[in-house]
Amino acid sequence: MTFSGARWTALGLFCAAAAAFWQATKLSRWGFDGPGPGLYPQVIAAICMALALLVLALDRGDPAPVATDDDEAVARYDLAGPQERRTFHIYLLALVVLVAGSWLAGFIVTSLAVTIITMRFAEGVSWRATLITAAIIALAGVIVFSWLLQVSLPEGPADLAFRALLRQGGLL
Repeated sequence: MTFSGARWTALGLFCAAAAAFWQATKLSRWGFDGPGPGLYPQVIAAICMALALLVLALDRGDPAPVATDDDEAVARYDLAGPQERRTFHIYLLALVVLVAGSWLAGFIVTSLAVTIITMRFAEGVSWRATLITAAIIALAGVIVFSWLLQVSLPEGPADLAFRALLRQGGLL
């Protein structure tokens, strides 16, 4: 049994889903008033593990290169040109910033950073359009999720300063 790209990906998904399932088992599945906070992540992690095992069992190896209809689409990483690989790596960096930033920096800084990384560096959009879009996304996220839906967003120093500024202006 050789490990193709699909099998390596499935193995990575299985490991990530197993870790998520292990962490989700620490939460209760059911409470006196209905489903608990652990039910959904346990079910999703179990489905991901099952799908990963299915790919591991049924994958027959790397197929021949696949032609795509779209001029910009690339069927496989090893067939991609340098520019496509660079864009892919920038998107991977944006995912790392998303995970680490939401934990360390808070929602506002993270949403600004991820938007700037993807729009400016991966897609090549102008700085002006990128900064305007990043500000709109961060502001819309705070207004919709934090204020209207009362979702507890990750907070960092920039988020706390922004909230203090709004309170001084009488908005909060």
